[in-house]
Amino acid sequence: MRKEHTRVTRARILIGTILAAIGLAAAGQGRGQAVPMPCTADVLAQPTFSASDLDEFRGSGLVATHTIKVATDFGSTSVDDGSVSFSLPAGATAIPARGDLNAGPGDLLFFSDTSGLVPLTATWTQDDGNGGTCAGSASTTLQLRAATPTPRLQNELAVEHLHPNLKFDLLWRFASDLGPSADLDPVTIMARGVSRPRLPGANVPFKTVTIALRVGDPGHNSGNARHILLPRWMIRAEGASDAFFVEGDARNLPMTDVTLGYEVEVFQSGRLLAHLRLAGRCNSTVCNMHVVKVQLT
Repeated sequence: MRKEHTRVTRARILIGTILAAIGLAAAGQGRGQAVPMPCTADVLAQPTFSASDLDEFRGSGLVATHTIKVATDFGSTSVDDGSVSFSLPAGATAIPARGDLNAGPGDLLFFSDTSGLVPLTATWTQDDGNGGTCAGSASTTLQLRAATPTPRLQNELAVEHLHPNLKFDLLWRFASDLGPSADLDPVTIMARGVSRPRLPGANVPFKTVTIALRVGDPGHNSGNARHILLPRWMIRAEGASDAFFVEGDARNLPMTDVTLGYEVEVFQSGRLLAHLRLAGRCNSTVCNMHVVKVQLT
């Protein structure tokens, strides 16, 4: 028993020694990464800020819900580009740069859901004039205009004088030309369907896709189409900074009639843009829907 007690004691001493060494090493690393002292007034950089709206291609100014780019110019002061960071107010969201969305050192990409004043503070590390470094900061305030609500969706086939009657159509399309200063929050499409000549019941779950409209959102490009497959029907949606559409199209229909029913909802920023409910029978040539309900807001 005495030998066993001695081995346990030695093990505890060894573990304590290792933990103490780890603590000393961590403390040493913390001291090595100390934050530089604030720059004195005589060396502190005086950066200039410029901002641009990457989505407002038909107007000027900065708009809420749009991709805003802020560039910082430090002039002749030697600044560590990798050290530049920004603080954003509540309601503003930073956008990470990616391959098709360029952002240079010291640049900021963000969007804000609300209009008005947006204060920003940049911090950085620079040369202190004595061979060392110091920490600097500066602030600016941007003014964002309110975004224009998305216009009412239009029956695009009716505008083109093509079979605007959803009761018989095998294809429909509703679209919106967003125009300048548009609300570019993502659009959500929800749809559900059944192989019955009636509308889906509450027990049938919705399938959901999201359409990116602003340049800063992942998936934003000319080929960002999204699909929802329903029994005998397909919902397709696509959008960009200037327009978006949602369409319904029959799929895999035989020559003889088959039954189907479906429901589609289109939302943006909590606002219902469209609600379509159709049910009846279709074949490869024509539909005969006895339920056609279309709500556009």
